[in-house]
Amino acid sequence: MFIGHIPAGYISTKTVFQILPHRYIENIRIQFAMFWGIFGSIFPDLDMFYFYLIDKKQHLHHGYWTHIPFYWLSIILLIFLIFIACGKRSQIIYLFVFSLNIFIHLFLDTIVGKIRWLYPFSSHDFVFFHVPACHNWWVWNFIFHWTFLFEIIIVATAFIIIIREYLGQNKSIIQIT
Repeated sequence: MFIGHIPAGYISTKTVFQILPHRYIENIRIQFAMFWGIFGSIFPDLDMFYFYLIDKKQHLHHGYWTHIPFYWLSIILLIFLIFIACGKRSQIIYLFVFSLNIFIHLFLDTIVGKIRWLYPFSSHDFVFFHVPACHNWWVWNFIFHWTFLFEIIIVATAFIIIIREYLGQNKSIIQIT
């Protein structure tokens, strides 16, 4: 996934705040939650710094711990328990949108990338569709593959949501002119 993670994070975070009952989000700063949602949507790919700068592209970055769901479940559970023990219940919403978007990221990567969903019980890499190497530059293989339409749909959906929100906030201006 090249261009779809951030828009997917935006869409999922907006959806969470439309679905959750008001009592859960009344003390939540929406902009702060949006930051954590979008940050979670790209966080697993921060391993690209390690991939290029330290590992020198020797291993597929989807094999690093940041792309293995088991590690995220462990970390999230630990942080959740710390928040509960410290009485930081409002922080749980931020943790939830961050975590949700990490797992959406991993699911979206599973479309054409390899993710070890059953690790540590299995080292099997799950991938929905194989992208053949047809072009000299590896990126073109993904952009020209039909699965790139998923990314275009995600980006278009986020764009539509943003436009609708903008138009909804500016209805009085539109009606006056």
